[in-house]
Amino acid sequence: MKLLQLILVSLFLLAAPPSAVFAAEATVPLKPIRGEIIINRTNAAWESQQLQEPCILPNPKDPERLVMFYSGVPATNRNLCFIGKAWALKSDPFTWHQDEHNPVFSPGKSGWDSGSIRLDAVLYLAEEGAYYIYYSGTTAAVQDRIGLAICPAGADGYSGITPEAVRRVGAQPVLAPEPAAPYFEQMASQAAVLREWNAKERCWNWFMYYSYRGKDGTLPGLRLATSRDGKTWMRHFNDKDPRGMGQIFPSTPGAYYEWHQVFKIGGTYLLSIEVGIAAGKRWRPVIAVSKDPAAGWAQADVDAVLQTKWAGLYRDDTIYHVATPAFYQIEGKWYLYTQACPLPGNGNYIDGHWDLWGFACDRLIPTLPGYESIYIPGPPAAAAGPGR
Repeated sequence: MKLLQLILVSLFLLAAPPSAVFAAEATVPLKPIRGEIIINRTNAAWESQQLQEPCILPNPKDPERLVMFYSGVPATNRNLCFIGKAWALKSDPFTWHQDEHNPVFSPGKSGWDSGSIRLDAVLYLAEEGAYYIYYSGTTAAVQDRIGLAICPAGADGYSGITPEAVRRVGAQPVLAPEPAAPYFEQMASQAAVLREWNAKERCWNWFMYYSYRGKDGTLPGLRLATSRDGKTWMRHFNDKDPRGMGQIFPSTPGAYYEWHQVFKIGGTYLLSIEVGIAAGKRWRPVIAVSKDPAAGWAQADVDAVLQTKWAGLYRDDTIYHVATPAFYQIEGKWYLYTQACPLPGNGNYIDGHWDLWGFACDRLIPTLPGYESIYIPGPPAAAAGPGR
């Protein structure tokens, strides 16, 4: 039967005029975008209000597996936040297995992070055989300082990540807000961290891109700090910011810039940022690019990766808001992992029920002229070319 169908289709294409062939091609449905919940908030009480910040790494001790660190907020106390772990096979990055003993990292019993914590970034340092876990913490309800905890990867890269093994570095945050001029910061949080080998000086250069609150407003953009060891950081004020805010690129006025991820494609550094346009009216992923991790950053179109463009997948009652976006290349394919929630009945994203989602990225789009393109959720675009 299949052979007969193929013969009939071939005869039609040979005999039909071009207009009919084009019409037939136009009716062929596009490949649906694969997007689904990878961790449901209702799986456990500690994460029952929302899930966020999917930090995914190749398991350094098992080449077939991935490790994910992520945050969860309980519905019973939305001022609290915890960090858990999960694993997946590289061959199936949509199926994640949460650990039954989660969470693995919690607010401190005392000190600067005893109120609440939130996951920022996780790096694996092969020379130390350990995970560096950056997180934001506070004694109150809103995270206002950035801390560091270190956990040995252990024999298998996963089972050794336990509450007992995750140790805070020092009794103080590694980056606290700077209230003095020109920073005027009241809060510093949500660090994306990049480590890059400096072959000339034979040392590691560390870059931290962080959110802040202060004289400029609430989460108005991103600033930079640098380090040589990942523990002692020096902040930088960008004097070239045309608005005089010291940010790494001019941000969109009135928008919130919060959790973000930094990575590199070819010669382009990219930031994947959760941006709440119009004070959080619609959270979405936004991309910024640079050829230098310390300077020259520029923001792409804030609607370029907007979830309402994910035809056939987007719905108000599933992914109205998309936040904490992180792109990962796994086994040669790109994926976007985020938190997402339906439009809350009262319209306030704070009251949203957020799950963790995974999306296949098959559509190549340009970022900015002269920079690498990026794969985002969507079907392949026949005309999509490199962004240079």
